[in-house]
Amino acid sequence: MTAALDTLPPEILFKILSFTSPFNPYFGPNRPLYSLAATNRHLHDVVEEYARGLLKKHANIESPNPPTRAFVRRVKWMKWLSTTCWICHRTSRRKAILDPSMTCCDKCDRKTFPKMTMTEAITKHGLSKLDLFTPCILHPNLPPLNTGVYMCMGGYTIMISESDVFARKAYVDSLMGSKAQDMALRRRRVARHDRIAKHMDIEYRNGGWRKAWNFPAHSDANLKTKSLQTQESRDKYVREGLRKEWAEMGINKFAVVDGRGHGEKSKGVSAEEPIELD
Repeated sequence: MTAALDTLPPEILFKILSFTSPFNPYFGPNRPLYSLAATNRHLHDVVEEYARGLLKKHANIESPNPPTRAFVRRVKWMKWLSTTCWICHRTSRRKAILDPSMTCCDKCDRKTFPKMTMTEAITKHGLSKLDLFTPCILHPNLPPLNTGVYMCMGGYTIMISESDVFARKAYVDSLMGSKAQDMALRRRRVARHDRIAKHMDIEYRNGGWRKAWNFPAHSDANLKTKSLQTQESRDKYVREGLRKEWAEMGINKFAVVDGRGHGEKSKGVSAEEPIELD
């Protein structure tokens, strides 16, 4: 017979509670700690003891023992998460750019989580939006980078983890080989990728690639660029453009995730495998 939750020893319950996102202050009244504490007296006491440990370890706050009505440990913990910088423990309601669930003052955010703007990653490091915001049509198997947005001069600025940018640049450099040091070539490569995205009628916003809706459903002979005039011409441009980019990067069907591949034919190839195009 399976044991009920409230019959488990506190050590196991504490382990279970660690999987209920105790560091996420955005659950509102349906926070797992709140819901579990409302189940019965025993689980209420277990949650309060767990919250006491969190307050002591992370906030250095000693709670009264026994607890009082005026000091509810789980409520105090959630309030601390929302109103205190998790790093320096100073009062703050500012959220970390790369992790909006984390309260972090501006000074600690800059020092602890180095980041750069999307524009800097493109212009200074020669990476295109298709390189940075993955998975995408060019790099379907690459994981996403750690990104965030913040308001600057009335508009949204996309920020990217500095270490992620450096790692992605090293990866792209390994595909480009000796050409990676030619910034003029890299700028032309970025422009080609922008044209591919334009012909796909997509743009990066709100944390993902979205339909841009720049072209009508029917053909438009008034468009100056011939390859943009019809859906068929746009699709053809994208297919040919992607095949050229994949060929230049050495991506082929022998590539695997670790970048080493299998067999003699895979030596020096990319860590990706291109998607099939119709």
